[in-house]
Amino acid sequence: MSRRHHRKQRFKLRSLYIWHRYAGVTAALFVVILALTGILLNHTESLELNKRYIQSDWIVDWYGIQAPQDIVSFRAGNRSITLMGEHLYLNRREIEGNYFQLSGAVLLNDIYVVAVGDSLLLLTPHGEHIERLQGKDGVPAGIKRIGRDPVAQVVLVEGSHAVYQSNTDFLHWEHYRNDDKSGIEWATPAPIEPKLMRALQNHFRDEVLPLERVLLDLHSGRFFGRLGPWIMDGAAVLLVLLAMSGTWIWLKRRR
Repeated sequence: MSRRHHRKQRFKLRSLYIWHRYAGVTAALFVVILALTGILLNHTESLELNKRYIQSDWIVDWYGIQAPQDIVSFRAGNRSITLMGEHLYLNRREIEGNYFQLSGAVLLNDIYVVAVGDSLLLLTPHGEHIERLQGKDGVPAGIKRIGRDPVAQVVLVEGSHAVYQSNTDFLHWEHYRNDDKSGIEWATPAPIEPKLMRALQNHFRDEVLPLERVLLDLHSGRFFGRLGPWIMDGAAVLLVLLAMSGTWIWLKRRR
């Protein structure tokens, strides 16, 4: 009777050991994910995870991220100034900052003057930021469009009530003195070349998904969809069971 009981106990112990081994292998993947993402997230600031962006197409596609369709572009000189979502580009170079309502752009004396919202951006031909002028700097309110007088070599802005012209440093504005406005070259929207469009769309997708968000989603399980958090919860429960079963096996073997 004691032998049968002993064999039965050994069989249970062996079965539990086998279960423990396979459950451990199953849980190992989730342990690695939790450990690695946890370590990285603990150093978010020093690693600047919120400033690093995912450039893998399949991950960006997994999140369903597409380039916005509300695209506005103007030609000034031999370059395109394009607003895609809140991203502003001079040709393929992104201008630092978030923008909205691109009203036009002109080139004057090797300076690109770009009307965005109620402000004017001054850029070099290489897209370097010179200055951003706003209402406090004398820029007329309610900018509707921007243009230039090629004869007088001045930048013109149509505001809420009139057309204004600037001086050479763009800090002083006054009513446009020429009654004949037929010579004004107003900036008008222009189609984007397909090659440039593809480049801007790819660049937008490469700069929209922070690495920090992906790590947080992996750590919580949200990366794997609606069932992801439940899967990670299941893995956590499995780890608890493994700890308990491992302790029980160890105690049994010591007897």
